Amino acid sequence: MTRACGDCTVCCTVLAIETAELRKVPGVACTHCTTQGCGIYETRYPICRSYFCGWHGMADLDESWRPDRSGLVLSPHDGGVEFLVFGGETALRRAAFLDLLARLIARGTPAFLAVPGPPGYYPARTGLNVRLSTIDRMRWGDVLAGALAAAQRHAFVPMKP
Repeated sequence: MTRACGDCTVCCTVLAIETAELRKVPGVACTHCTTQGCGIYETRYPICRSYFCGWHGMADLDESWRPDRSGLVLSPHDGGVEFLVFGGETALRRAAFLDLLARLIARGTPAFLAVPGPPGYYPARTGLNVRLSTIDRMRWGDVLAGALAAAQRHAFVPMKP
């Protein structure tokens, strides 16, 4: 599947990068990030070349899932999918998000909710499968909103200098 990032630069801002070639704190734009995308795209770092954005790799996700449109960054995590929610409660209540989450949980695929911390701090993360599999799906939006609010009060861990 071929998709272009276009002017989406969410991963260039929200994610932490800690490699020998590049160190970027979460919540702060990479120094190579421009309003049109990566300023060094053709020669970008190996970590950037190998990053797996779920929107790029999951064929059943349409254009509305592009991170700058959905408010979510989907990444592989512990054999499952992490949903980094930077779009607030609106992103969590999207029918498409709830449908995808239901499919993942039904398949037994681990699903994680992550919330960005302040700039320079790692996100807070929690597993969703056990929590959501025991309640009626009609209540998922409220439960996720509560989990989001709780995660936003988390004692975030700073990225070491």
